[in-house]
Amino acid sequence: MAKLIWLLVLSLSLPLVAQQTDTASDDPNHAVDAELHDGFELLQDLPTKNQIPLFENRFRIDDNVAEITLLMFRRRGSASVVLVRPDGSKLHFNTAEQHGIRWHDASSYDLIQIKDPMPGPWQAVGKLLPKSRIMVLTDIKLHVDPLPSDMMVGETVKITARLTNGNEPINARDFREVLALEVIFVSTNNADYDNFGRGVVQVATFRDDGKGYDERARDGVFTGEFQLRFVAGEWTPKYIVRTPLYTREVEQAPVVLLAAPIVADITPSPVYEPKTPEEQVELQPHHVLFRVTDKKVNAASVLLQGRVRYPNGDVGEFALNEPGLTPRQLELHNRGHGSYILEVQAFGQMQDGREFILNLPEISFVVNRQVFEAPVLDELPQHIKDEIAAENAPPEPEFPLLLVILANVVILGGGGFAIWFVINDKKLADLMFWRKKQPEPKSAAAEAGAKAATSEKSPANAQKNNDMDDILDLTLPDD
Repeated sequence: MAKLIWLLVLSLSLPLVAQQTDTASDDPNHAVDAELHDGFELLQDLPTKNQIPLFENRFRIDDNVAEITLLMFRRRGSASVVLVRPDGSKLHFNTAEQHGIRWHDASSYDLIQIKDPMPGPWQAVGKLLPKSRIMVLTDIKLHVDPLPSDMMVGETVKITARLTNGNEPINARDFREVLALEVIFVSTNNADYDNFGRGVVQVATFRDDGKGYDERARDGVFTGEFQLRFVAGEWTPKYIVRTPLYTREVEQAPVVLLAAPIVADITPSPVYEPKTPEEQVELQPHHVLFRVTDKKVNAASVLLQGRVRYPNGDVGEFALNEPGLTPRQLELHNRGHGSYILEVQAFGQMQDGREFILNLPEISFVVNRQVFEAPVLDELPQHIKDEIAAENAPPEPEFPLLLVILANVVILGGGGFAIWFVINDKKLADLMFWRKKQPEPKSAAAEAGAKAATSEKSPANAQKNNDMDDILDLTLPDD
């Protein structure tokens, strides 16, 4: 028996009676929750041949089933379900890893993957919705349309991918919440191409939700557009659908991404500036010639449109949609010197009839100022000679301002000191502070008075001194 992958979808809701017994405050006339509506509407979207009735939350797994995937919806915020196997043992979310089971627990559903499940009757215990059913998925496959073999850098490519169950599209509305299509390009590391060693390029991610480039929601088909904005070379396209428990991947044959097949030849016109305000100068337009360089492109079908940014910041639009094989020529207004930037989009057909939309690399060119040749003169005018002589003359010495300031400070300081010296009646000897001053001689009267005072205070000492004077007096007479 071929390998079967079972997907159990249990649309969860409590019966009206159970809602009344949970809490007395619940209103039986309250509006039904949006998730409850989604659960019942989901049953209408599922293929009839993949549905079997679920009786009292029980289901049966046949023999020789290699793997089963269960997607069980429950009341939002409730605890994860408990699976009861045919032998009576129970499987819980926190013990799933011990039994080799992959279990993803979300707020409103459980996604469970079991390998080699036990055959027989199973039971799911939890806050499940009544009238639930089981959807059996015999095979989950990802189909992607092949890419063109002659893609170009800057081209916008549209892809279509389908996720099927037994060759039937999976269009269950709630299933889209866990599905996303990822598009990547992997370098083949071929040294003959420019993308050698470039690794992996993340291109786009799409969902089957009817938003963005997806055409219709809930149809099991991923449609999208993306631009090939990476270097030319040999690449391997890969498409991946990821869910919390499994991955489906499609790898296509390598493709060669070619360089843009349209080039631009630019002929800028000179810019003449008027010599006087009254002079009127008519500027010639700049010319841009677009040529098709790849023979795979039908040159007669190429149409061009875009916009140009002028040096003064203005933006203009243009369109070249004339039929014919002649190269497309664009005339740009001459807005003076500066940078001109063009953004060009091309529409056309390949020789095999394939339509393409191509965004060319940014085109830019710079117009420089006009350079005038200096006139040749036999002799320079006198005023120019005077200017040259003045420039070549030796510089005049600078005024010694600092020296003048210091001299004035010294003069003012010296005058002030002299005034202070005279006012305080100082003598010249006072300035010689390093010399020791001599004691002044005392007069004879002062000496006599001092001796008398000394004799009065100490008669004994005076007598002793007199005695000693009589003995040791060696003084000479004045005569």
